[in-house]
Amino acid sequence: MSPLRIALLDDHTLIREAMKIRLALEPDFKVVDVYASGRELLEGLEAQLPDLLVLDYQLTEGEIDGLRLLQSLRARHPDLRILIFSSMDRPATINLCIRAGARGFVGKTQPTDELLTAIRTVAMDRTYLPLSIAAHLEKLPAPQASAIDDSTEGAQTLANYPELSPKEREVLRCILDGMSGSDVASKFARSRKTISGQKHSAYRKLGISSDAELFKLQTQLKGL
Repeated sequence: MSPLRIALLDDHTLIREAMKIRLALEPDFKVVDVYASGRELLEGLEAQLPDLLVLDYQLTEGEIDGLRLLQSLRARHPDLRILIFSSMDRPATINLCIRAGARGFVGKTQPTDELLTAIRTVAMDRTYLPLSIAAHLEKLPAPQASAIDDSTEGAQTLANYPELSPKEREVLRCILDGMSGSDVASKFARSRKTISGQKHSAYRKLGISSDAELFKLQTQLKGL
């Protein structure tokens, strides 16, 4: 059998070179291209399409973000197998990647053998997630194609997460509308402590830890 033709994208030179050297040691792998930026990757794939792409999700500032790049790749090369290799291994991020068309996800903190296993699994057109990550995703089901509540744009996003309780969704919608914790407490006649507890419970279910991450998650979901 011919070796699996692999392309790599990572914006860190050391990681790129280390991955290239390590993968080249595998007799069933052949690294055909190594890219440092999304633009280089998109141009290079027009000239030569590999069997599988190992794609970094979080690129340097000024680069196209990982989700948009993934969506662009799926649109241009729908049959390309894509494995995400990233340090951003929060459940919400992984969920977005899989929904956008990635066939697998490996965190950069995982052992090298995990990456090799992931590549071989994705090469067989199977989805790969490490057990440690899959366990978290069981608590965060993949969003459905349609929303169950279309009262606001924020609701359309949050309705895709059945793990959230109705009150947690109410709190998050208010935060997305720019309301403070005190404002939300007054609106629903609840204590600030109760609102804070519902907010942080919702954040745990979404795999985030701050308001900034909530707004980023909403923006990313709108693009899917």
